[in-house]
Amino acid sequence: MLNRMAARFTRVLELDLSQSVSRSFYPGVTDSDLAVILGGFKCLKVLKLQNCKAITDKGLALIGSSLPSLQSLDASYCRKLSDKGLSFVAEGCHDMRSLHLAGCRFVTGGLLYLDINKCSNVGDIGVSKVAEACSSPLKALKLLDCYKVGDESIFSLSKFCKNLETLIIGGCRSVSDESIKSLAAACKNSLKNLLLDWCLNISNSSLRCILTQCKNLVALDIGCCEEVTDAAFESQGNEEIEFRLKVLKVSNCPKITVSGIGMLLSRCNSLEYLDVRSCPHVTKVACDEALNCCKYLTRFQSQVEWHSR
Repeated sequence: MLNRMAARFTRVLELDLSQSVSRSFYPGVTDSDLAVILGGFKCLKVLKLQNCKAITDKGLALIGSSLPSLQSLDASYCRKLSDKGLSFVAEGCHDMRSLHLAGCRFVTGGLLYLDINKCSNVGDIGVSKVAEACSSPLKALKLLDCYKVGDESIFSLSKFCKNLETLIIGGCRSVSDESIKSLAAACKNSLKNLLLDWCLNISNSSLRCILTQCKNLVALDIGCCEEVTDAAFESQGNEEIEFRLKVLKVSNCPKITVSGIGMLLSRCNSLEYLDVRSCPHVTKVACDEALNCCKYLTRFQSQVEWHSR
């Protein structure tokens, strides 16, 4: 029957194969069924598989490879799914806007790493669902150039993903100070890598929270964050906090001067890489004295040039 349906209704856009809760004893659609369905319904934009308990990561791999135009997936209570299956969907379905994952026990062991870079239609609803479903195990999330991602996503990560180690939100221009402050407080013991380049609403207040609260931060990119000034690097109170930063990128930040870089470098004894390209008030010559305190620094970039991302 599935074969006949798939052959006849090739232009179907929405398909609901969800199982009723009252029939919880019945596994519903299987991975083999999905293979038949996806072979015919190539135009699907909405797929609902709620309570299909027989669906595994193999099924999600089929979805990721067969439905590049899929925009909404409901895999709630498909209890055999793991982080591996979610990654297949994230990597293959670049138009995904809504992802429902309630009741999915994603992590079966190890770390959860999710790369959704340049999925331009992924927004707050999808990221918030992922954050809630993955919860504590989520370690790394890449959302480069997902321009529909905003504060709601970051607040959700702060609430559910307190063990996050890597967050890449470069190009997410709607993200603002308040959500980043929330992230700094929630992930202060775990966050190691944070890329905020082209987050144009980021300013001194949130950057100061990141630097002072995230004790294990080793890589920070605030390139093109034009509102950041030297004040972000000033000491607060009498205590001089030493940063563990090894990589620092502040390219194209016109309001940062040699003074600000000097203040920062005086507290970054482990720094290995510094990028201040296209910062008009910062030159290598002017930074030489401050750089002497960074005994591990091996790369310094200050050329005034434009690098497309």
